[in-house]
Amino acid sequence: MTANSMAVRLGIVGCGRVTEARHLPALRGIPEAEVSALSDVDVATLESVGERFAVARRYSDYREMIESGGVDAVAVCVPPKFHTEIALAALGAGKHLFVEKPLALSLDECRLLRERAAVDGKLKVLVGFNMRWHRLVREAREIIRRGELGEIKLVRTVFTSGIRRNPAYPEWRRRRESGGGAQFELGVHHFDLLRFLLASEAREVSASSASGDETVTVSIRMSDGEQVVCAFSEGTGENHEIEVYGERRWLRLSCYRADGLELYEAGEYPGAVGVRLRRAAKFFRDMPRMVRQSGKGGDYVASYAEEWRHFIDSIRNDGAVESTLHDGQRALEIALAALESTTTKRVIEINAT
Repeated sequence: MTANSMAVRLGIVGCGRVTEARHLPALRGIPEAEVSALSDVDVATLESVGERFAVARRYSDYREMIESGGVDAVAVCVPPKFHTEIALAALGAGKHLFVEKPLALSLDECRLLRERAAVDGKLKVLVGFNMRWHRLVREAREIIRRGELGEIKLVRTVFTSGIRRNPAYPEWRRRRESGGGAQFELGVHHFDLLRFLLASEAREVSASSASGDETVTVSIRMSDGEQVVCAFSEGTGENHEIEVYGERRWLRLSCYRADGLELYEAGEYPGAVGVRLRRAAKFFRDMPRMVRQSGKGGDYVASYAEEWRHFIDSIRNDGAVESTLHDGQRALEIALAALESTTTKRVIEINAT
C-alpha cells in the first residue's frame, strides 16, 4: 500500500478471512490510512496476505509489531478469546485501537478494557460493528428517529448463512467457549443494531439453540417495551433482514439488496398491485446508483470502508468514536444472556444502567 506521511499507520493483528476479504480491500480505498504492518501466528497466511497487499513488515508475534514502532493504531482481528490480551497491549503502548466484534468473551474483560482505555482519554477505540455504517441501516435509523413509524411494537430480525459447509471454516468458530457459534458470529451484530436503531436497551432475554449453536432463536424485551424476535443460523442460505413494525408504519431492511429498504403504511399489503408499482418505479429511479455501488461490491462491502473512514477520521481530527467499548459491552451482555438462557431454559434479566 502506498505510504502517505500524513496517513494513520495501521498494524493489523490477524490475517484471517475477514482481514483478507473485507478490511484490507476496504483500506485500499482510504488514502488517509496506511497498512504498515501485519501480524499472524500462521506464518504461511501472514506471508500470503502480506504479498497480496504489499505490506512489507510482517510479524509472527504481535508484541514485536507493537513494540517495534511505526504504527499509530492497532486492529485486533483474531479469535475473541485473544481480544483482551492484545487490546490491552496496544493501549498500554499508546496506540489507537480497533477491535473486531464480539468485544470479548466476558463482561469482566469488557470492564477491564474500558478502565484501561480511560487511563488515556486521547486514544480512540472502536468496536467493529460494520453494519452501523451500512447505507440502508443509516436510512432506517433516521426514519425511526424521526418518528415516522410511530410507537414501535415489534422487531423481527434474520441473519443466516451457509458458512459452516465450507471445509476451511475454522474449528474455533463452531464453539461458544472460543467465541464461535451463531450467537457470537451473527447474533452480536443484531444485538448491537437493536440498540443502534431503537435507542433502547435489552431488559429480558430468552433463547433456544440447536446443533451446537449452529441455529439460534432469541426473544428480547427492550426497555421501551418493544418486543423482538431474532433468528440466526450458519447452516442454511444467505439472508440478512430486519423488520421494524410501528403503530403507523413499518419497514423492511434487506442488507444484501441494493433496493433493500421498504417502507409501508400500517394498512398496506406488500403484495398489493399499487405497492408493487410504487416499488418498481423507485427501483428504476435508483438503478444508476445501484449499478455504481454494485461495481464496488455493494452496500454490505461498503460498510467496512465507511467504518474505517470513521475510525481514521476520528484519529486525524480528534472526533468522537461512534461504536464504543460501551456499545461492545452492551451487545455482549445480550449475547451472554441468550447463551445462559439456552442452557438454563429460563428468561434472563439484564439490569443495564
